[in-house]
Amino acid sequence: MNQYDVYLADLNPTIGKEQNGTRPVLVISNNYENLLDVVTIIPITSLKVGRRVYPNELLFQAELEKPSILLCQQIRTISKNRLIKKLTSIENINMQNQIIKILCRRFETI
Repeated sequence: MNQYDVYLADLNPTIGKEQNGTRPVLVISNNYENLLDVVTIIPITSLKVGRRVYPNELLFQAELEKPSILLCQQIRTISKNRLIKKLTSIENINMQNQIIKILCRRFETI
């Protein structure tokens, strides 16, 4: 398991507005942390017609089967037992840098 791998994961149960269900997730924890029993992920949702992509999100157009949105505001650490199967990896360095940029922006002091 590596950073930038995309897995299908079961995120249930959830509370409130957390992303739920079985959905793709992007592993963002580093490869050293990925040796542990938990991984840090970002949920991915499919792009619906008319859905706006916010500055704290990233549009995946060619990386997955269909256009999808990386929900960077929903960072979460989960048990590896929630991971069902690996779907793909985000290998494009420019896309990886965009992910890092959005995540860094989340923690800036305004």
